Amino acid sequence: MEITTFELLVKRIAPLPPAAVPGAAAIAAVARRVVQGYFLTISNLEDRDFTYQLDFVVSTPNPPDPDRTLTNNVDLLIDIAGANTVLPLSQSGDTFSGTFRLPAKQTASVQLLPKLPLSLLSDPNPDLEIRGFVRLRLPAIRQGFPSPFIPREQSNQPVKVLLNPETRGTFLPNDFPTSTSGEFDQINYPMALASGQALNEVPPERGIRFPFSQDLVAQLATELPERFRPRLEGLSEAEQAETLVEILGQIDPTQENLNNVSDLLSKLNIPVRMESVNR
Repeated sequence: MEITTFELLVKRIAPLPPAAVPGAAAIAAVARRVVQGYFLTISNLEDRDFTYQLDFVVSTPNPPDPDRTLTNNVDLLIDIAGANTVLPLSQSGDTFSGTFRLPAKQTASVQLLPKLPLSLLSDPNPDLEIRGFVRLRLPAIRQGFPSPFIPREQSNQPVKVLLNPETRGTFLPNDFPTSTSGEFDQINYPMALASGQALNEVPPERGIRFPFSQDLVAQLATELPERFRPRLEGLSEAEQAETLVEILGQIDPTQENLNNVSDLLSKLNIPVRMESVNR
């Protein structure tokens, strides 16, 4: 579900006129630099822990500009009931994603903040400006028996959360960081949620499921190596399908076995052919 837009800044709030222009010094005193970040407070209202994912979809300029992307420019942090913890950001095209586990009935503060190296703070005219929109997801995850490497949905129904997004920032004195005696004014304002309400339901993303039947299980079990067959006993149809996929990854990669595995996948209507790879 889409939550809000976002905008990160390390920039003057207005362009500066040339020094020769009358009143330039007075304008510079007003058009101070601002450091602005995105904050999201999220509460898991359910009686179970869940893993959530935040996607930050960035508006990218053409041609590319290193001051208009999250790459190397931000930190994603989470604080549930203690110190901030850094969350890794993964990238796919113009989307940057961070994943976190939120316990039942707990509230977290998630923060997307600009990195502040001394070189950036010392720049009298910094130009870091990144904007886009934020999406909250309940991804399928790898968990539990029988196949911990197969993504499975976390819930069979939407999960309730409370959301409160904000923009927060600090206005820096013009002589900072040379001096720290000036005014550090703060800004803080709530942002409109796309849903129009704080109470929201996040739909679960579906995991991997395979078409399967008891008759097909019995047929395929006779074609598996004998040592694997007991592992299918007493499992549900879904568990049998996942266990078969797990078994396929444990079979010795001889050409005969690979051919047998390919035949099994074909009978499952999975368009995958197993072949040996020379390394």
